[in-house]
This record gives sequence, structure tokens and C-alpha cells, in this order.
Amino acid sequence: MNRFEIIKKYIDEYDYFGLLASHAPNDEFDEYSQKLVDTITKEDSSEDIAKMIANIMDKAFAEEINPEKFIETANKIRKALYE
Repeated sequence: MNRFEIIKKYIDEYDYFGLLASHAPNDEFDEYSQKLVDTITKEDSSEDIAKMIANIMDKAFAEEINPEKFIETANKIRKALYE
């Protein structure tokens, strides 16, 4: 899997707001996944990645989201990318 596929897998798995489960298009979160591909580095901790996800979702859905909501997803992404 390439970086995009890894990040997409876990962002889609989280399925913010249950959009994919509600029959949104399969590419619903691809733009956000691509932003993460372009942003995440090996030096980023899981907490950093969770903050990045929250920041992207904040802008997309116009609400403040606690990064803690994304820590499990961030852990999976970091592990898949760098361990």
C-alpha cells in the first residue's frame, strides 16, 4: 500500500459523521486523506497526527473537534506508515 492508501484506509474506517455508512461516495474523505499524505512526516507523533486530522475536519465541517477523538486513528496511521 502507498501512503495515500494507508491514510485513506484509516480515515474511511473512522467514517466521521457516519457519512460512508450513510451511502456517501467512496471518495468522500479522499481530499482530506491527500492533505494528510502531504503533511504527515516521520517526526510527527500520534498526537500530532490526531491534531492534523482534527484541524482538517474542523475546516471541512465547520466545528471544533477535540483531537482526542482521532488518537486511535492517528495511532493506526503512524504505525502503518512508520513501524
